Amino acid sequence: MIELFHDYTSPASAVAVLRAQRLADEGLPVVFEGVESVGVDAVLPVTLDVLSEMESLREAAAQLGLTLRRPNGLPPTALAHALGHWAEQSGLGASWRQTCYRAFWEQGADIAVPAVLRALALRAGLDGMEAEDVLGDRDRIRRVRLRTAAL
Repeated sequence: MIELFHDYTSPASAVAVLRAQRLADEGLPVVFEGVESVGVDAVLPVTLDVLSEMESLREAAAQLGLTLRRPNGLPPTALAHALGHWAEQSGLGASWRQTCYRAFWEQGADIAVPAVLRALALRAGLDGMEAEDVLGDRDRIRRVRLRTAAL
């Protein structure tokens, strides 16, 4: 079994998730665990490390069908991961991951904003009212951060 820890603001995660999803689609057991790599409730500027990582992974991402564009910032991702965990339980984890990664890297979506995340949840095939409940559940966000801290 493969257990993949990922964060939506990491270009390496974007490539790894797309590769691992192909393995999962072929029937291999893959568990996707969302972790908030930044861990603060503020949008941080894009670092030189992220830019360098983007450049080194641009071709690999393109081969997997993802365009890595420079993001406006690195937002907190606990809400997105809370939705991702719920999407997994709902059988739509792959759809959510693809939707969220594409929205962040290709469209510059601010994945820390609840209204944006709710729209992405709908695009991924998730129920909008249930997404609202997840986004309002502070305990889910706390669990994402506890899981991240435990690593």
